[in-house]
Amino acid sequence: MKALTAEELLYVWEQGLNQPLLQRVFILLVTAFPEIQSDSLVNLSIGQRDKRLMQLRESLFGQQLLNTAVCPNCGQRMEWESRIADFIDQATENSLTVNKFDLNADGYSLQFRLPNSLDLAAVVNSGNNEIAQQKLLSRCLLKIEHDGKNCEHGQLPASIIQQVVDQIEMLDPHADISIKLNCSECAHNWDVLFDIDSFLWTEINDWAEKMLQTVHKLAAAYGWSENDILKLTPVRRQLYIGMLS
Repeated sequence: MKALTAEELLYVWEQGLNQPLLQRVFILLVTAFPEIQSDSLVNLSIGQRDKRLMQLRESLFGQQLLNTAVCPNCGQRMEWESRIADFIDQATENSLTVNKFDLNADGYSLQFRLPNSLDLAAVVNSGNNEIAQQKLLSRCLLKIEHDGKNCEHGQLPASIIQQVVDQIEMLDPHADISIKLNCSECAHNWDVLFDIDSFLWTEINDWAEKMLQTVHKLAAAYGWSENDILKLTPVRRQLYIGMLS
């Protein structure tokens, strides 16, 4: 992973405007991980991909995360802090290759792979979660046999499907990060998913808008070019803004 400069991050933000979230994620990864081929990036499992997004987030904005949620029971808005290290194991490095896994149970012999970004793009407009999960699973099942004979995804019993889902969750733990919350107002307990994709892009969008305002102020005051201002360190940019105040 490379450390993105202000110029590079602003360029990524500009390229991602008016693009769907999955495309924005891909632009981020291609820019931040030039050592990985683009076809390898899109074939990363969701957990492998999101782990790299969290590493990028730490590089750009640090470890601390400020999260918000609304209690589904009473509507109370909550804020809490967490850290990147709470979500990922920095010591574990997943392979870039898409592995194939086997499951044998109750006479069924299955081979499957972990879902990737291309799979998500294919099911994103499926209408509801149940249909999306069925489509996603059908894409990831590479072989289905029952008592030595080929069979279709739709013929699998619910118990076998659940075993495949459980295996995928175990093999790709960073793909589905859930946080347990407790409402301070009504004591309601619930789980909320941490979506690094939208979380990071929202932060980048906020950063870019503030950076453009900073460029405008400094350019108007000192006559500097955008390129000159972006090459300043964050500390020096902030000091110059403070002097204008």
